[in-house]
Amino acid sequence: MAKILLVSQRLTPTAIRLATSLHEQQHQVTMITSSEEDAVLPAAVVMMRPFKNWTVRECLRLTPLIYMMGPQIVHLVLEEDRMSPAEVFLSLLAKTLPGCILTTSLLHIRQGLRKRNPVRYLLQESDVVTCASVDSLGALRGLNVRSRRQGRGLLPPVLDFQEDKEGNAKTAQGAELQKGLRKKPYVVLPFLEGEFRPTHPFFRRLRLLAAHRHVVLLGSFAAWPLRERKRFQAWMDTQGVGGNWTLSGELSTGDQQRLLADTEALILAGLSLSPLETTEYFLRAIRAGANLVIDDRQSMIHSDLWRHGESCWILKFDNVPSALEKLLSEGPLRKLQTLPESLSLHRDLVDGPLNELNRLYNKALSHKHNL
Repeated sequence: MAKILLVSQRLTPTAIRLATSLHEQQHQVTMITSSEEDAVLPAAVVMMRPFKNWTVRECLRLTPLIYMMGPQIVHLVLEEDRMSPAEVFLSLLAKTLPGCILTTSLLHIRQGLRKRNPVRYLLQESDVVTCASVDSLGALRGLNVRSRRQGRGLLPPVLDFQEDKEGNAKTAQGAELQKGLRKKPYVVLPFLEGEFRPTHPFFRRLRLLAAHRHVVLLGSFAAWPLRERKRFQAWMDTQGVGGNWTLSGELSTGDQQRLLADTEALILAGLSLSPLETTEYFLRAIRAGANLVIDDRQSMIHSDLWRHGESCWILKFDNVPSALEKLLSEGPLRKLQTLPESLSLHRDLVDGPLNELNRLYNKALSHKHNL
C-alpha cells in the first residue's frame, strides 16, 4: 500500500475511476482538483479542492500540508500537453520529497512536445508515464529521459457505463428531428467545425457522405455567423447535395441515443478528436447499439473492443475518403455485432490498464528504495 497524491484539474470519469481503483487496490489516495469540481468517490479517498485558477500562490498554501502528508507517489493526470503554473510547481515539489516517485498520465498530445513545452520536461523527469494509445507512446521517442528505468504503459480514458442522469428524456426538438428522418437512411457525423472552409478535409468528407446517404450533423451552428451558414448552404447546393443533410442542434442524451439507435453508422473516421472525445463517442455508440466507422488510429483506443467487420469498420487513416467511398457504394450497411450490455462488468477491459499502472508503481518504488 502506498500514499498517493493524485492531481487532476477536472474530475473526469478517468480521474474518478483511477482514484477509485487505486483505493480498491488498498492504496491511501488523496485527490487534488478544482474548487468547483465534485464527484461521488469512496469515503476513504480524501478530496482537496484548493484550486480556482491553478496558480503558484494557491499551491504555496498547500506545500506544508504535502510535506506532512509525505506521499510516496505524486500522479499528475493531464488531459492534454499543457500545464498550469500549479501543476509545474507540484511536479517540482514531488522531486524534492524523499522516496517519492513522479507519475504522469498524458491523455492527448495536441501541441506537440517541443522544447518550449513544459510537459516535455515533466515527461523527462517522470518515473512512470502513461498515454492513451500506442500512437501517443510512440511520440515520446527522442525525449532525454532522466531515468533509464522509466516505466511506460497505456491508460486510455475510461468508458464510464454508469447510467446518465438524463436517462431517456425526450424533447420537442428531438421528436421533430426524428420525424423528419423517418424512413430515410442516414449516417451521423459529429459537427465540431468553428467555421466554413470548403477545402478542409471535414467538408470534403461531408460532401462525399452526402452523395451516398442523408447526413445528420451532430452539433449546432451556434458559433457561426449567419453569413457563414448561408455560404455553407450555397456550397452544398452547388455540390448537388443541398437537401441531403440535417443539423441536429443541441440534443438531450436520450434524443442522441435514439438518433444513434436508428442510424446506419456513426462516422468518426478521419476526424481530429482527442482520446477523451473519441471515448465519449464510443460510449454513445455502445449505449445506442450503433454501428461505428473509425480509422486505425482511433481503433488503438480500447483496442480490445474493435474488430473490423465484426464490432465496427476500421479504415486506414491515410486513405479515409476512398475507403468511405468504397464502403458506402456497396449498399446499406449491415448491422454489426452489438457489444454486450454486460460490458461494464468486464473487469479486464476497465481494470486491465489500471492493474498495469499498479505494477509500474511497484517497480518504480522498488527501484527508488534500492538506491
